[in-house]
Amino acid sequence: MAVTNQKAQEIFDNHPSRFTKKEKAALRSTLRDEFVRLGYADEEIAEINASGTNLLVGDPHAEYMFTAHYDTPGRTGWMLKTASFWGQTGANIFIMLIMLGLSMGIPIANSFLMDKFTPEMAFILGEAGLFAVLAVMLISMVIKNKNNRNDNTSGVLSLLAMAEQVAADEDMKKKCCFVFFDNEEWGLLGSGGFAKHCKKNGIDLSATKVINFDCVGNGDILTFASTKKTKIIDSLTAAFDEAGQNPVKKRSTMIFLSDHANFNNSVMVSYTKKSLMGLLYLPLIHSGTDKVCDIDQINRLTGDIFSFAKEGKI
Repeated sequence: MAVTNQKAQEIFDNHPSRFTKKEKAALRSTLRDEFVRLGYADEEIAEINASGTNLLVGDPHAEYMFTAHYDTPGRTGWMLKTASFWGQTGANIFIMLIMLGLSMGIPIANSFLMDKFTPEMAFILGEAGLFAVLAVMLISMVIKNKNNRNDNTSGVLSLLAMAEQVAADEDMKKKCCFVFFDNEEWGLLGSGGFAKHCKKNGIDLSATKVINFDCVGNGDILTFASTKKTKIIDSLTAAFDEAGQNPVKKRSTMIFLSDHANFNNSVMVSYTKKSLMGLLYLPLIHSGTDKVCDIDQINRLTGDIFSFAKEGKI
């Protein structure tokens, strides 16, 4: 069982952006309808208001927690434009170097301007230049991106594909739950709030196997990432290695960082590409050209993960 091209197209057409509260609520309503169609009762579906509105389906005490963020980013793709040349890490370093150059350049600019203007005016002009650059960066963060198929409609569709399979298997249904996180793009706030909510309410997630789908619709290199060495990343890698798929393992720091970082035994699943320099990157994210989402790839991936979980390999 899988998510259909028709269902994916409905999500693409009706929920291309989940940036505003209204857009997010509309998608949650659609997701609720989908899980009801799959046989989940109303009391099995809950909105957890914690640093955003997170949608929980099933029992959070379950052995497996499949997650994805459903919010979408601003138009900051131009900051990552060079990733296709020197990889995701290189693009982030490039941005940091630009900011460092600006901070170092302001005193130099002020010194130059002081030869032309009064000290007060030189200071104002120098600071105005820095403010203008920062304003461009900040404004791009609050202008919603209209195309978000890979980041992270692909993750949302992955959870729906997993749910199609889980709902048809009573044993697996008892072992699995789903969480759609809000506000990942603003610093993993939704998943952080959800983790705190669980701790506050006596829900122990320390042993829960959290598999987080983020950007799985575009790319040809299956990539797993974790903030530290975890059992789930090792067992998932071993299962895919045994199947001959040879995924790449990465450490999540500033790069490949997603909602899995807020949980103990967790892994991020994504697909990446190789840059011109041979380094990994997530293609087209945060940009108006994020229009690629390979549904067949999502169905193969989720089918494999479901099978591995059912067989106890992960």
